[in-house]
Amino acid sequence: MKESIKVAFASGSDELIPAFLDRIESIYPELALYVVSEFPPGRGQWIPYHLGRSFRENLAHCRATLKDKNIQIAAVLLQPQMPFWGMRLIPAMLAPLRTLFYNENLDHFMIRPNGLRTIFRHFAWRLRNFAHWQLHPGGHLYTYLWRVKHPSALHRPARRLAAMAAGTAAAWQKQFVRKRAAPPLGAPLRDGISVVIPSRNGRELLKRLLPGLMRELAGMDAEIIVTDNGSDDGTAEALAADFPGVRVERSGPALSFARAVNRGMELALYSRTLLLNNDMVLHDGFFAPLLAAFAEVPDLFCATAQIFFPEGQRREETGKAVMPAQDGTSFPVRCEIPLAGENHSYVLYGSGGCSLVDTNKAKALGGLDEIYEPAYVEDLDFGVRGWQRGWPTVFVSGAKVTHDHRATTSRYYSQEELDRVLEINYLRFLVRCIQTPELFRRLWKQAIGRLDLIAEQGSMSAAAALLEAKGAPAWVTSRIENAMDEELLLALSSGAVAVFPGRPRSGRAPILIAAPYLPFPLAHGGAVRMYNLMRRAAAGFDQILITFADELSTPPPELLEICTEIVQVRRVGSHAQRSTPRPDVVEEFDSTAFRAALRQTVRKWKPEIAQLEFTQMAQYSKDCAPAKTLLVEHDITLDLYQQLLAQSDDWETRRQWERWRRFETGAWSEVDCVVTMSEKDRNMVTGARRCVAVANGVDLERFQPCDSEPEQARLLFIGSFGHLPNLFALDFFLHEVWPLLHSVHPALHVIAGARHRYFQDLHQARVAVNLDQPGIEVEDFVTDVRPAYRRASIVIAPLLASAGTNIKVMEAMAMGKAIVSTPGGVNGLDVHPGRDLLVAGAGQAFADAIVRLIEDPNERKRMEREARKTAESTYSWDAIAERQAELYESLRPATA
Repeated sequence: MKESIKVAFASGSDELIPAFLDRIESIYPELALYVVSEFPPGRGQWIPYHLGRSFRENLAHCRATLKDKNIQIAAVLLQPQMPFWGMRLIPAMLAPLRTLFYNENLDHFMIRPNGLRTIFRHFAWRLRNFAHWQLHPGGHLYTYLWRVKHPSALHRPARRLAAMAAGTAAAWQKQFVRKRAAPPLGAPLRDGISVVIPSRNGRELLKRLLPGLMRELAGMDAEIIVTDNGSDDGTAEALAADFPGVRVERSGPALSFARAVNRGMELALYSRTLLLNNDMVLHDGFFAPLLAAFAEVPDLFCATAQIFFPEGQRREETGKAVMPAQDGTSFPVRCEIPLAGENHSYVLYGSGGCSLVDTNKAKALGGLDEIYEPAYVEDLDFGVRGWQRGWPTVFVSGAKVTHDHRATTSRYYSQEELDRVLEINYLRFLVRCIQTPELFRRLWKQAIGRLDLIAEQGSMSAAAALLEAKGAPAWVTSRIENAMDEELLLALSSGAVAVFPGRPRSGRAPILIAAPYLPFPLAHGGAVRMYNLMRRAAAGFDQILITFADELSTPPPELLEICTEIVQVRRVGSHAQRSTPRPDVVEEFDSTAFRAALRQTVRKWKPEIAQLEFTQMAQYSKDCAPAKTLLVEHDITLDLYQQLLAQSDDWETRRQWERWRRFETGAWSEVDCVVTMSEKDRNMVTGARRCVAVANGVDLERFQPCDSEPEQARLLFIGSFGHLPNLFALDFFLHEVWPLLHSVHPALHVIAGARHRYFQDLHQARVAVNLDQPGIEVEDFVTDVRPAYRRASIVIAPLLASAGTNIKVMEAMAMGKAIVSTPGGVNGLDVHPGRDLLVAGAGQAFADAIVRLIEDPNERKRMEREARKTAESTYSWDAIAERQAELYESLRPATA
């Protein structure tokens, strides 16, 4: 007979849902409660509702979960303005005549003949509320009628509509604008530095700047060009008297910043040109880091310095200029504070006040675009045009200046005028520079929406920019064909990518390693493998690591010591992943910023081999060309899901299995070599060009037995809850084994990994692990697990499903610990059950094995000695690293 249940569809706000669930729990309290909701409800059996999935998928999930249940009653919230209309339709499909419909006051009705009067009253009440809202302040109809009565209030929305229409017209024009071929670069110029300084009545500023500048240029082939931009303070005469070596280009009328810079740059004789504001002060050792950037970054267009402000002033500029995703009312481009150790990170542009540019490239671009009057945004346009040609701009932390901000412009323009110029010039930049129509439409819509919002808040500069935006079609101009995808260049310079130099280049063959997680600290088995093999490979190769990070931060010294460069890419997580034919984990790690950073890193380092760690990173194999690609399968995910399906054929597991089957088998054929953790896994790989097994290992020096006795009956389980099989393993142990151990009074120590409570909640719909029990001690991530091993008398590995090999079992063997495992826990390991460890599949047998080792210390000690011997003979990282080095060498000849 089917179990009778009740189902609540929590299609309301976070504030209303608890009261709603209280109400449902009070109805038929003897029935089990199931809750369909976006987030864990904290009660009942959770059925996740995924906003990123289609209605059909969510309905199928609910049907599959409830197929063996009798829905006695269903309840759904009809709270207005909530994005859950799909969820509200599901109960109508599952139990239409047994569904209670609740409003935000928790009044309800059912779809039955005797409920028609209540239904009518509900919709009449809803209609009255809607009409009341529309006819009062805040309602759309009220706002429209008020504007009709006050015509001046129509100016802003009219300007917004006109601006959007102008943007649409400009986007249409862009599709038909003929692209020009890129002009060739001019003949190579003499090595040296030309300094271009535009100056308007800046005699005193130049007097402060030039001595330090000349000191920094001493011993170099260099020239200083000052564009005297309509000055009447005797600048030219003072320079002739005090600094006779400075070339002065005089202009009678005051020029815009772009025109003044271009006048000076036309005269530049040397291969590098420093664009320098007169209100800067250079710090010692300014030029060497900038010049080093040109030696290290191929095709570099611009190296921009780090900017500081006088003490006591807010640091409005840093030199690290990025364009993150649109953020409310903030200006789209901003400067971020650089991280400690960060250098040569990719930025959108170099500041026009302290950047070293390639002179030939700058002239090939035609200099700064002179449409940007009187100043601002011209350097943004300049940098983006360089990127479009495939010429990067990087931030150089070691070149430092102090900026007396707006020391010139503030003398001639008010703050409101400067703000207006900035807003208008940004719109001009979008029209002039962004060539891809779809990207332009998106950025234009965001820009106009932002201006409309701050204009509504009273910004006169935003209102003026909205009015000016109607001229957008007139700003469209022909451009050179892009060499770099604009989506990628904006992602690369969005602030999501940070570059950290590590140890100096050795000249050895470069190996690129792309990973979804940092290999240090050693938070999970994958990190243990990556770090130990990278530490040993550092002796023979220059390793470049590109990795995702939840937050950008200075890498640990353990990685900087073994990598020549580390590139971090911020990963923006979301519980609402879009539904695609690929596995959810693959979608979680699909990042335009990572793709852009990977391509740029390959271009910079020209690695012979690109090593993709973990299956989900196979999606980036084509971005590694022309390097040979090596996919490291830490586990065969397809095998893992097949095992999970064999235990419980639930809808979600089967959905993921189908996607992994397509993705993983396809990935094997797209890389040059697949690496597995065991021969068992290697035999599962089909369609690969080449597949080899390079086993996991253990650090035998770090993990060693100790002489002290462990604590009696203390059990240890180590496994990150971010890996779903670990939760299933612990659930099996707590249900099937733990209750059978009461006679030996055990203690269980669980090391659950970083953010274990988050992963417990995330997976509770599939497995609910109850750790709130006497005798159980739970820790999050532990930096050093050796003390936990030493205290434990027995290490348990009760995995029901496992792919790859379990590094934690190897560590326990190296520590000389007694181990009790299921067959899944030793999957792929070359061990001898009964000698090295005990293996038991069923709950009773697992409990008997634990009791046996607790009650017979001699047997436990014998097994501890055998485990260490096997670890020493089989699982040395040194021997495994030699195998990997041989694999690298075998892949190199075709590209060497």
